[in-house]
Amino acid sequence: MFQDLDFDNKPHDHCGVAGCLAPKNVNASSVVIEMGKALQHRGQNGGGIATKAHGKNLKVYKKAQAFNEIFRSTGIIDENSLRGEVAIAHLRYPTEGNLRRDCDTQPFFASYKGWELALGHNGSIVDLARHRKKLEKFGIELESDSDSEILTWLIVTAQGANWRQKISNAFLDVKGAYSLVMLTGDDKLMALRDPWGVRPLVWSQDNGHVFAASETCALDRIDVRHSQRIERGQLLVADQDGVSISSFIKPAKRSFCVFEKLYFSHETSLWDGVIGENRESLGRQLAKEEIERIKSGELKAEIIQKIDYVVAVPDTASPGAHAFCETLINESAVGGLKLKYKRGLVKERYDYAKRTFIEDDPYLRQKNIEKKFFISPSIIGKSIYLVDDTAVRLNTFKILVAYLLRVGVREIHCRFLAPRFLNPCFLGVSIGSRDELGAVRTTKSGKYEALEEDEIKNKLKVSSLHYLSIYGMAASLGMNLDELKTTHCTGCLDYNNPFDMRPFDPEFRKTTYLTK
Repeated sequence: MFQDLDFDNKPHDHCGVAGCLAPKNVNASSVVIEMGKALQHRGQNGGGIATKAHGKNLKVYKKAQAFNEIFRSTGIIDENSLRGEVAIAHLRYPTEGNLRRDCDTQPFFASYKGWELALGHNGSIVDLARHRKKLEKFGIELESDSDSEILTWLIVTAQGANWRQKISNAFLDVKGAYSLVMLTGDDKLMALRDPWGVRPLVWSQDNGHVFAASETCALDRIDVRHSQRIERGQLLVADQDGVSISSFIKPAKRSFCVFEKLYFSHETSLWDGVIGENRESLGRQLAKEEIERIKSGELKAEIIQKIDYVVAVPDTASPGAHAFCETLINESAVGGLKLKYKRGLVKERYDYAKRTFIEDDPYLRQKNIEKKFFISPSIIGKSIYLVDDTAVRLNTFKILVAYLLRVGVREIHCRFLAPRFLNPCFLGVSIGSRDELGAVRTTKSGKYEALEEDEIKNKLKVSSLHYLSIYGMAASLGMNLDELKTTHCTGCLDYNNPFDMRPFDPEFRKTTYLTK
């Protein structure tokens, strides 16, 4: 059994959110707890819910634990008086405020001059210092260093005669990604997306209930099979009188995070099609690039003829790896292929089943202490394609490669279903600096340089290596590169961000592949 690869190797999205408004005298907290359990791939450092019963105080219950551990028993609802017709849930993976644990769990609560609000946030704010300074005049003592708490206070202290006006004023000059669910002291459920639409958010109605969630898989969990997007710049407000949706801010450049489709979102969720089918398309496109590399002579056909198996790093890479294998077999002009798909790495499903890679303690991140995979004896002595969806830092991926070679895998040919990560993400993903990136090096003069594929191959000590090109990634999503850039954020790959990120990127001037 092999140590956990995912502490350092993968990017992690910030958080998951869910909300529910139920009819009078119907409990909504149990519903959002079930919805939250379907979103645990988005965060397991902490979680909680906020609830409001008609005529009673707004209540928040949260802990620095995995969501399913916090709400393991239904008794916790009555023990903590958490019943209410309106409820929101939040699952946390920290970016801002990532060194403080209990105080940074969400939802956050703020109360100012009769305006009460609980808020759950998915995303990250880049101009945070300026907004924190705005709050100084109110004499507010923040309980955390989280950008999400600052958003909560910005809303309740903003000018306005109703929630929509206050939200519009609060977000006039906020830069960043924010998909929010909110619960108010006057029994409203609210949800909104930033003007760029970086993170997903959907809503639905069913049997007198109103729902909002990061992904459709949260609605599937409660057997609601229909949904609509909350579009960028839109605010949903729901109460016992009905639902209204309107723009609270002018929409800006469409910039949906491409890695929501490639990695973050659950493969059963819907966004421009089924997420899992997007990942299959990535695998087919990667295989087409492999075939072209063979035809051009960049890759020798006899090398491919000697490869026995395609092995996915489970689980998110599995759909793409399977499609990669099928396409190579069916479309390659290379004869004599003996290639088969093999579950050569099998994830431990019991003691180590939870996604413990979502861990913000730097000591634990270095130690890689959780064991996650069994190695199948069938790949010992064989040559394999090792297919992963992406590898950001490469250090734990390097550990996996070394381990496979040590136990007797004959050759490893690494293939990635996404391009190289070359830049940090400033909008809610756990990539904070180019110093963390496996495809970037720091020169003696302190400049950042991008590594070529051959250099990464030598770094990992593998027989060959290839990343899907950004053109191939666009094609896998049914568009050309220009279309991709005008509809998606690809900043971590090529610095195509929703807005000019240079003022918020202290490393920009040292990054040679950008300044050129």
